[in-house]
Amino acid sequence: MTTIFEEMRQTMIQRQMVPQYVTHPKILQSFKILQREIFVPQEQRSVCYGDTYIAVAENRLMLAPVMLATLIQAAHIFPHEKVLALACSTGYAAIVLSYLAEKVIAIESSSIYVNQMNEAFENNEIFNAQSYLRPLREGCLEQAPYDVIFIEGSVEEIPGEIFAQLAEGGRIVTILSKGKQEPCQGVVIEKREGSLFTNVLFETKIPILKEFHLTKGFEF
Repeated sequence: MTTIFEEMRQTMIQRQMVPQYVTHPKILQSFKILQREIFVPQEQRSVCYGDTYIAVAENRLMLAPVMLATLIQAAHIFPHEKVLALACSTGYAAIVLSYLAEKVIAIESSSIYVNQMNEAFENNEIFNAQSYLRPLREGCLEQAPYDVIFIEGSVEEIPGEIFAQLAEGGRIVTILSKGKQEPCQGVVIEKREGSLFTNVLFETKIPILKEFHLTKGFEF
């Protein structure tokens, strides 16, 4: 018998992703089988398949499914590639990435999130992803370089330490904030011959990750 959440997942794909040209088979399959409801607080389960972000804790969120899928599809992840995932909280996005990449290194700044992610990896039989406790702005230098860097949330800046861990030809996918009064932009940033090229995918409005507020570092 089909459960209500299975029906919600199918509706999510048909009404959100297909109209927005999310077509990658592995991405669609991951959203079809992953139980998004177990990655969110109990009180958010009834709305977790909607077209808006979910606040899972203070200063942490899960992107709306179609936004997440659009960003990941735009990253063009190949099966041999390595991904650095930042601020994925309970691990939903990191698991989606693991279906596409050879290896996923997920960084969180709280042991609570790290433990939740590693438990989620085990429960979903994900063997090519691992979560580590680190400051988000530091990434994970010892595993660098990365073909793709994913940041789940809105950022005012991307620190130089993160850009330094991106391989030549690599892509960063995230949501850039242009200020409180301006829409945020979902972007893919590609590194080619040492230079950075940004492609805007969509506009939205979501909270800024406190770890990525603007300092005197890199600006767009």
